[in-house]
Amino acid sequence: MVEALTPSLEDYLEAIWVIGLKEKVVRVRDLAQRLRVTAASVVGALKVLEGKGLVVHERYGYIELTQEGILAAKEVYEKHKALFRFLHEMLGVEAEVAEKDACALEHYISRESLERLVAFIRFVEECPEGEPLWLSSFHYFVEKGQRPEHCQREGLALEGYPSLRELQPGERGKVAKLKGESVVKRRLLDMGIVPGVEIEVVKVAPLGDPLEVKLKG
Repeated sequence: MVEALTPSLEDYLEAIWVIGLKEKVVRVRDLAQRLRVTAASVVGALKVLEGKGLVVHERYGYIELTQEGILAAKEVYEKHKALFRFLHEMLGVEAEVAEKDACALEHYISRESLERLVAFIRFVEECPEGEPLWLSSFHYFVEKGQRPEHCQREGLALEGYPSLRELQPGERGKVAKLKGESVVKRRLLDMGIVPGVEIEVVKVAPLGDPLEVKLKG
């Protein structure tokens, strides 16, 4: 198991991997140019990485990653790609800024957070209807500085539609929108109360809370 590396050393590993994807060989000058450091700094970093068993580099020779070095480099690279895609494609951050920020964040994000972020990207990309409406609405908000029309309505009830509290026992309705804190909305979604589902009010407590409802039988 490789001991924890400094952000600088991780940058060197990632740079060796990325250059190696495009070029047949990796040289000291290639790293110096990509990382914008001196050749002496590169040589010093390579000595440390070589001591950790991550690279092989003979004086004035080409730089190669060991098997362990490849695994470590790919891990950093995959973090970078995921963070860049999230910042640029999901949040709409300019590519140059997203690239710079991904380089900084890749060294500190936890595996748990990274896995959740990757799952989020996959969820959005695999949406059968294309980009979800809420994400398109967010991009509109960022670009225009105001919410799109369908996000501007205040209160729980939509225009022309009653809220659940306005329905009487025996009355039915179709869920048009959920609104509230994220924890509450997740709980409702887990219960099957989602937009488009038909819901029937069974019983209402004297003070109006709680409500007993029925859906899907």
